[in-house]
Amino acid sequence: MSFERTTLKIPSATQGWALDAWQYTPASPSTKALPVIVMAHGFAADKTMGLKHYAETFASAGYACIVFDYRRWGVSDGAPRKTIIVREQLEDYRTVIKYARQQPQFDAQRVVVWGSSFSGGHAVTLSADPSVNAIAALAQCPYTGVFPPLPLGVTLLKTVFYVLSDVLKQALGFSPTYIPAVAEPGEVGGLTAEGTVPGMMAIVSAESDYTNQVAASSLIQVALYHPHKEATRVACPLLIVLPTEDNLCLPSGAREIATTAPNDHCELVEVPCGHFDLYHGASHHEESIATQLAFLAKHVPL
Repeated sequence: MSFERTTLKIPSATQGWALDAWQYTPASPSTKALPVIVMAHGFAADKTMGLKHYAETFASAGYACIVFDYRRWGVSDGAPRKTIIVREQLEDYRTVIKYARQQPQFDAQRVVVWGSSFSGGHAVTLSADPSVNAIAALAQCPYTGVFPPLPLGVTLLKTVFYVLSDVLKQALGFSPTYIPAVAEPGEVGGLTAEGTVPGMMAIVSAESDYTNQVAASSLIQVALYHPHKEATRVACPLLIVLPTEDNLCLPSGAREIATTAPNDHCELVEVPCGHFDLYHGASHHEESIATQLAFLAKHVPL
């Protein structure tokens, strides 16, 4: 089955700022409203970085998808740029979900939340939100609030300096202090685990104008965000595809969610690989996508 893609501008909760989105629908006409999967990108990324491969696969299988950039990221509006604000990102998911429910071609009772890495944490959080009322949620290599600590030393002191500098500058209305979103171990950056730089660069597509930057104060947002604490409130079937060798989003948080979520809501599938091995073109992508399609077929049948 083929698919069609259109570009949307969805008004965000901030007046005058629109969310840029791609809407995927199966090419073959349907006589009934389609289930729709709402998707967004991970830490300091944008929708051009690998998400189309998931959306194309899901749309070819018969599901509608809406893939969007958060405010301040990608082609969406908002300033300052490249700044992570967790509250805003969750609100942007809710905005797109509300939009999807208002479209007659989509089934308002069958909205699925999808996320990977940092947005995988959002998928967990939103699966526990009664106002979202998702029929299912999928989280690939999710950030759960459990991460490797930075070793004590000069690099940590530099990072703290940049973070505090950014907090002060933005509070005074100045442009952010930026640091690399990904950097090699021992360097200043948002993500510095071994293998992160080549992993991130591998998902940068030709259509992306990606620059390796993030506002330094975003690290506070990440450190204070703990999706695993929502585990007891998960209210819909939740799939977590967990790379057992993940050195960015440590596996213990996902396992905690799986054992704590009520009513057997969480299905945990462990894959023997690293964080970026689940993405398109990597060693375990096909295994991950097959697991996700099987989960959808079980919980959101067409």
